[in-house]
Order: sequence, then C-alpha cells, then structure tokens
Amino acid sequence: MPLILPKTGHFEYEEKRSKFLGFCTAISTEKEARNIITEIRNSHTRANHNVFAYATVNDNIIRFSDDGEPSGTAGMPILNVFQKSGIIDYVCVVTRYFGGTLLGAGGLVRAYTKTAKGAMDDAGPTELIISTLYQITCVYSNFDKLKYNFDKWGIEIVDIVYTDICTLTVRVTNSQETLFHSGDFYVISCL
Repeated sequence: MPLILPKTGHFEYEEKRSKFLGFCTAISTEKEARNIITEIRNSHTRANHNVFAYATVNDNIIRFSDDGEPSGTAGMPILNVFQKSGIIDYVCVVTRYFGGTLLGAGGLVRAYTKTAKGAMDDAGPTELIISTLYQITCVYSNFDKLKYNFDKWGIEIVDIVYTDICTLTVRVTNSQETLFHSGDFYVISCL
C-alpha cells in the first residue's frame, strides 16, 4: 500500500558547520513541485545548494537534482529515501549553507540522506486509503439495522438526509467492499 505525506515536514541538520534545511510536502503535479522548489530557492538566495527530488503519479514523473554538489551525492540520496519508504506524490528540497569544511562524497550522502529522512519523518507518512462514496436509500424501519452494520464494519457515514425515506452517503474503503456488497440495501449511486 503506498504512503502519502499528510502534512509538511521540516528538519535541520548541521555537519562541520554546514547547515542542511530539509523540507518536504505532498504534491499532485510536476508544476506544483517546480513552484515549491522555486519558492524555496527564492527564500534561501544565500544558500550554496537547493537540492531536490520529487515524484508524481499523475504526471508519471520522477526527478532529482544535485544542484552543483558532486554527481550522485545529493539528489539521488534524497530520492532513495522516498523510494524506499514507498511514499508517492512528494517533493523534498534540502537547502545547504556551506560551513567552510568539505564533507567528502560519503559525508554529503549521509547529510542529505539524514536531512531528507528527518523531514519525511516529521511529515508523518501515512497509508493511502482508497475509498468510494456511495449513496444508499432505506426506509426508516431499516435505518437502525443499517447504521448498526455500518458501525460494525467500520464504514463511515458521511451524510444522512431524512425525507420520506433515509438517504445515506457512506465512504467505503477497498478493504470494506466485500462486506459492503454483502449488505441488504439499495445503492442509488456511486459518487
């Protein structure tokens, strides 16, 4: 099951006076990712590097950049952190302020990896749950039984409209589909 970032993550790390500022957030398009990268670059004009990695399912794109760091020491390590975690639809930018001491290839890989992982962890990755909204009608005499079964199955009732009949809107996850379709009720529509 893929993971998503429910909130923006931040992380700061210092290695031999070089400061690494990590930022990651969920995106849905490449354009969003590019706008965020530009915004961070504009916020950190004195930084030596603004390294990034991003991926979007909708655009079917994966990109990363070392932004002047030695090849393979910055963007790819950030990308690896997110690919190994199973997170989709994200952008991560790590801004580096050089502290005067060279870190070497191994030191750069460790610093960028640690900063990206710290930002990712701060964002609190969570499982992507795919669900469908259904509209259901029932007569009042069946409402209590229907509500009881939905509660028992863990199906969320999003809305109830009371007229001469009850019309419920429910959210059904993929894992609840079998239980849901075994119920004795009439589905008006799948929203």
